Amino acid sequence: MTTANVTIQSNLQNDLSIRTLNLGGPGPISTASAIAANDQIQTLNQLRNDIIDYVKLRLGDQLVDVELDKEHYDLAIKQALAKYRQRAPNSTEESYAFLDLLPEVQEYILPNYIQEVRVIYRRGIGSVSETTASQFEPFASGYLNTYMLVAGRVGGLTNYEFFVSYQKLAMRMFGGFMNFTWNRVTKKLTLVRKIPEYGHTFFTLGGVSATSTAPGAVITITLNQPVTMSPGDSLYIQNCPVDGYNSQYILQTIDGTGKILTVLANQSLAASTVSGFNLSSTQIWSPTVDGVDNTESVLLQVYNYKPDSVIISDPQVYPWIQEYALAFCKGILGQARSKFATLNGPQGGTQLNGTALIQESQVEMEKLENDLRTYVDGSTPLSFVIG
Repeated sequence: MTTANVTIQSNLQNDLSIRTLNLGGPGPISTASAIAANDQIQTLNQLRNDIIDYVKLRLGDQLVDVELDKEHYDLAIKQALAKYRQRAPNSTEESYAFLDLLPEVQEYILPNYIQEVRVIYRRGIGSVSETTASQFEPFASGYLNTYMLVAGRVGGLTNYEFFVSYQKLAMRMFGGFMNFTWNRVTKKLTLVRKIPEYGHTFFTLGGVSATSTAPGAVITITLNQPVTMSPGDSLYIQNCPVDGYNSQYILQTIDGTGKILTVLANQSLAASTVSGFNLSSTQIWSPTVDGVDNTESVLLQVYNYKPDSVIISDPQVYPWIQEYALAFCKGILGQARSKFATLNGPQGGTQLNGTALIQESQVEMEKLENDLRTYVDGSTPLSFVIG
């Protein structure tokens, strides 16, 4: 018996095996992206339009006149997402991000979607990846020789446990773990220690000023001696007491004398001019000039908000967003219709349902918020709490 040919959309092969797609790389399965080919995550605009159509039809649009505009529907979806992010654990996800630490810099502004920073991982103490004399460590070398370099030889699990415990103890004693504070409102990550600086030549400053204090403002740096740089090179400002200037920049322009440089501000500046004592303490250097990259890359374990498109695409969350947006729109519509109890017309006029819509909106939103407590959206329930 032979099987019938099936279409690609059915995700079945001729032998009735499941057909899957890879994520865009070359391979025997498919060269198409699974996300792009099957629209597993639809565009945000399409998802929002589907929710708006759902709300309109539930309110009786095309049968009666619904007085809401597009701005009202957009606000309802926005508030539904905001309420979901506030109440549902499923709105965040655990992820990892790399951060380049600059010499003598302690404060870093992370993206707005990051909600919590749990741990900062350095490359470790006694790492087996380093082979220089200053990094040589006998126990790590013995571990490398036993488990990785000698083919067919297997070491005991006890030795491996000793090695891992040794590394953790060394990291606690010698700075492998970094202490920090995290402000979830300003998104400022403050390290308790500074990465030491070495091997750089700092430029002597003649002046630092900006066109404004807003992000994207043009910062003009005047040097007392010429430098050999080109647009696109990296430039670091550090130890500046004026908030907002300490950061890494990309050189935008440099004049013919090599003394006047311009960069774009990455964040808000506390003042448009750096002068006096602040100017004398400010340091500027570039790894392009010195040929020494003194940055250290660390790994951050973070919790970040899921994008709107991912949340709405979740089949367990999508109905909740729909219903909350509908309830919110009922409240808006009810507020408008409650301004007038009736509309004058033949046989006593028309009775409006503004008060009823407001009551329905409050009851439905309260029920939907209670649904999140029972994890109808697929959020992970709380575990045991001791204490």
